[in-house]
Amino acid sequence: MGMENDYPLADTTAARMLAEGLARAKDERGLSIRQIGKQMNYKTSVVLSHMASGRVPIPIDRAEEMATIIGLDKRAFLLAVLHQRHPDVSWQMLAGPSSSKKIDYLQYELESALGRPLSELTAEQRAVMREVAAEHSPARRWLSVHELHAVEVMRRLFPKMGTEGVPGSDLGAIEALLADN
Repeated sequence: MGMENDYPLADTTAARMLAEGLARAKDERGLSIRQIGKQMNYKTSVVLSHMASGRVPIPIDRAEEMATIIGLDKRAFLLAVLHQRHPDVSWQMLAGPSSSKKIDYLQYELESALGRPLSELTAEQRAVMREVAAEHSPARRWLSVHELHAVEVMRRLFPKMGTEGVPGSDLGAIEALLADN
């Protein structure tokens, strides 16, 4: 069993956007959290880690600068930070001409994870997104990043697994082998 996250802001859109943006900045531009912290004139980069984990709130006055450095949509990130800091305020009223339309934070999160607008999803990504949205129990069906390697091994050992499954006798043998460990 994993440890529960006791950080009060961990489940906010702003914290998730920041975490995904930091990871993407590292993967795509080679920017470490330490380098980003230095660009923002933080004495230590741990403060960015605390913000991304939801341990501490993201400062409103630094949100635009942070978004620019990390490569997030500034408007979306600022709105998410405002919502994180003051969740009871109707920020969508100030969000512009579409003030009658509720802000879609899920869209912002997905675009942040993707690193580009949802309109640029590949056909394969769109097909998977539709399946996820239609699934009543997605956690049962889709893998976490931690499960991927085990499934890749299984797919290599059982090339028809995706279309025909794993033969029952093999499943029994795998289960018995793993139960012994």
